Amino acid sequence: MAYQYQAYTFDKRIVQGTIDASSESTAEEALYQAGYQRILSLREVRPGPDLGALIPTLFGVKTQDVIDFSHQLATLIESGVTILTALQLLEGQSPKASFRKVIAGLVDGLQGGSPLSQALRKYPQVFSDTYCRVIKASELTGNLEAGLRQIAGYIEKQAATTKRITGALIYPAIVLLMAIGVFVLLITVALPPLVGLFTSLGAELPWTTSAVVAIAGFFISYKLHILGGILALIILIAGSMRLPAGKLTLDRLLLKTPVIGPISIQRNMGNFCRTTSMLLQAGLQLPRTMDIATQTVNNRTVRQALRDVREKLLQGQGLSQPLAATDLFPRLLVGMVVVGEQTGNLDSTLATLADFYEESVNQRVDALTSMIEPVLTIAIGLVVLFIALSMITPLYSILGAVQ
Repeated sequence: MAYQYQAYTFDKRIVQGTIDASSESTAEEALYQAGYQRILSLREVRPGPDLGALIPTLFGVKTQDVIDFSHQLATLIESGVTILTALQLLEGQSPKASFRKVIAGLVDGLQGGSPLSQALRKYPQVFSDTYCRVIKASELTGNLEAGLRQIAGYIEKQAATTKRITGALIYPAIVLLMAIGVFVLLITVALPPLVGLFTSLGAELPWTTSAVVAIAGFFISYKLHILGGILALIILIAGSMRLPAGKLTLDRLLLKTPVIGPISIQRNMGNFCRTTSMLLQAGLQLPRTMDIATQTVNNRTVRQALRDVREKLLQGQGLSQPLAATDLFPRLLVGMVVVGEQTGNLDSTLATLADFYEESVNQRVDALTSMIEPVLTIAIGLVVLFIALSMITPLYSILGAVQ
C-alpha cells in the first residue's frame, strides 16, 4: 500500500512524499529509520480504478505501444544513453498511464540489479516470451539496440498480417448482419399486413408468397425457441473451445477447409520461419529456438507437428528430414531448409521464406475478400428479389380479378 507523508527533518525542514509499506506502523518505522525527526501526517493513498486492467482494449498497453517503445529505447541506447536513463526518459514521455506504470516497474527492476530481460518478464501480458528471449540473447552478445529493433520489426510484421486479415473480414461480416436484419424486418413487419390484405381481397397466393409466409410464420411462432437454440449453440461451441479436444478438432477442420486452409497453413509457416530466423540471428541454438518458435504457431495441429520435429531434431536427424516426414509442411519449406542447412545460412533462408509466406497470405486474403463481396451481393440480391416478387405477384392477381 502507498502512504503519503509529511515529516520534519533534523535540519528543520518539512518534506513530503509517498512511501510503499504493508501497514501504517511499518511506514512510520521506515520513515524514522530514514532519518526523519517527526512525522507530521501519514495517510493511506487509495488509487483510483485501473482503467487499463478494467478495459484493456481501450486503456491497456497495445501492440503499437510496445513497438514504439522498442524503437525509442534502441535509438536512445545507440545515442550513448544508459538503459536506466533511457527508461526514465521514456517513462516521462509516455502518454498512456498504463504503459508509464510498466516502464516504472522496469526502472525499479534495473535499480534493484536485475537485467532488462529479467525485468521484462514481470509483465508477460505486455512483453511475450519471445520478446524476452531476444532481449536476453542481445544482452549476452552486447548488442541490445539491434535486438530491440529486430523484435520491433517482428511485432510489426505480425501485427500487420493480423490487421489485414481482420480488416478483410469486417466488411463481409457487416454486410451479412445488415442483410439478416433486413430479411427479418421484411418477413416480420412488412409482409404480414400485405398478406392480410391479399387474403381479405380473396387473392390467390402464389407459391413464392406462400413459402415466404410459411417462413415468416415459423420465425414468429418459434422466435423464442430459435433464439434459445442459437444461444445454446453458441454456449456449446464456446464451452467446447475451452477444452483441448475441442480446440484441436477445430484446428484440424480449419486446415481442411477449402481456401481458408491454405491461408492458415501459410500464416503459421510464416510465423514459424520469422520467429526461428530472428532467434537464430540473436544467437540462440536451434533446439531452443524451435521450442520458442513452436509456441508462436496458433494452430494446434501444426504446433504438435513442430514439437515432433523438435524431438527428432534432438535425436540428431536435423531439421529438414523431420519436416519432410509429414505432408503437413509445404515442399517449398522443406527444400529451402535443406539449402539453408547445406550452406549454413538457415537464418537468412528462413527470413526469405517468412517474407514469401507473409506476401502470399496477403495476396490470398485479398483474393478471398474480392471473391466474398460479389458472392454476398448476389446472394443478398436474390433473397431480396424473391421476397419482392412474393409481395408483388399477388397484386397482379388482385388487378386481374378487379378487371
